[in-house]
Amino acid sequence: MISKRGGVDQEMTLDFLVEVFNRTVRGLREKCEVWGHSCWGNPSQQRMFATNQSYKPSLELYNKCDADVLTFETCTSGGMDLEAIGKSITAKKIAIGVIDHHTLQVETPDQVAAFIRRALEFIPAERLVISSDCGMGREGMSRKHAFFKMVALVQGTNIVRRELGFPEAQARAADPRFSLALSG
Repeated sequence: MISKRGGVDQEMTLDFLVEVFNRTVRGLREKCEVWGHSCWGNPSQQRMFATNQSYKPSLELYNKCDADVLTFETCTSGGMDLEAIGKSITAKKIAIGVIDHHTLQVETPDQVAAFIRRALEFIPAERLVISSDCGMGREGMSRKHAFFKMVALVQGTNIVRRELGFPEAQARAADPRFSLALSG
């Protein structure tokens, strides 16, 4: 960490911040599943960095976090760190974003399924959690866009679940019986 004077802050180190997280969640893991989220930011759906940031330099620190699940914004970066994440984070569940929260373009179920298949090359299915990159409700995205992105997430996940012989999640929003479309 850089101090206001331009030097290195001897107290506010990354290891110190991990310790703050761990002290904050101490005792919770016996009562619930603890998730740790890394956020690249989303002011009005704008990217915070000119280039995609890599998780590689921080993965050792993530392993020190007392969390059951660690989340990673992988869709926005095209999954560039999936292999590194899978090789480095081996004792926790890994939640990967398969939905980009910066765009209004709704991913197709096939795109989501392809991303999940790629993640499964590096992360075992029993430790893989499917998620969006980050939240979509605060800044610039309508509920309708977020809704259809989440429907695509469930449908794409179900494609892979079917391929693996796992039970599918119910996607009532995709069920034609509940559609408001008029026939004829």
